[in-house]
Amino acid sequence: MINRIVVDIGNTRITCGVFVDGRIVDLSHHLLSNTEKAAADISVDAESMHIDEIAICSVVPSISRSLIEYLEVHQRRVFQITSDTQTLISGTYDSLGVDRIANIAAARALYLKKESAIVIDCGTATTLTAVSNTGRFLGGLITLGLGTTFRALHQSTEQLPEIEASNNGQPPMPLAFDTSNAITSGCIYGQVGIIEQWLKSARQELGLKTTVIGTGGYASLIAPLTKAFDHFDPDLTLHGINFIAEAALDPADRA
Repeated sequence: MINRIVVDIGNTRITCGVFVDGRIVDLSHHLLSNTEKAAADISVDAESMHIDEIAICSVVPSISRSLIEYLEVHQRRVFQITSDTQTLISGTYDSLGVDRIANIAAARALYLKKESAIVIDCGTATTLTAVSNTGRFLGGLITLGLGTTFRALHQSTEQLPEIEASNNGQPPMPLAFDTSNAITSGCIYGQVGIIEQWLKSARQELGLKTTVIGTGGYASLIAPLTKAFDHFDPDLTLHGINFIAEAALDPADRA
């Protein structure tokens, strides 16, 4: 494997992972509003850490265009993951998020011991994405993520406050006695209920033995409240980007 910086451009932030010999040796995060600084930091790291390639997975095209332009001006080798450039997952459709493709590519490579795997990604959106043990996309589901639900409640009502999702070590309340806790607990338990019902329906539809992997920024709030996840991997998307980029290498470039 070559040394690579993988870049996951999500709806909220940019996450970068430095891979050396297939392992993550460094992680960094940037807000979308700091794209120029993120690009500069990536370029500097590529020089100082002897990086061979920068692989980019993005669900925000305007941000990825700016980032790629900066890196190419600074003569960095860039590989952008799209549904056309990835070769690990079959049966996808054009608008399927590349982050979801990366998730199931990593799930299949790292965790799939049964007939299929399902990834639950708890981010800006909460998504379910299924894959077979042969690497075929088996469908999925999308709804509002936890933070997005908090914001939607505040923006759609006059009196409900805006809540920040954070893990303060306190479990949600089964019954709350103030508005803030009622929103926090209600939304978190709502996500748990959605995920558990999704998995029940997906298993019935697939009729396959399934491994379930949780990931995403809000998964740490949800995972302690459910037995739905067989594995929890906060870096799943980064691993998937690396696997896809590695598979796309010209054989002559492989270490």
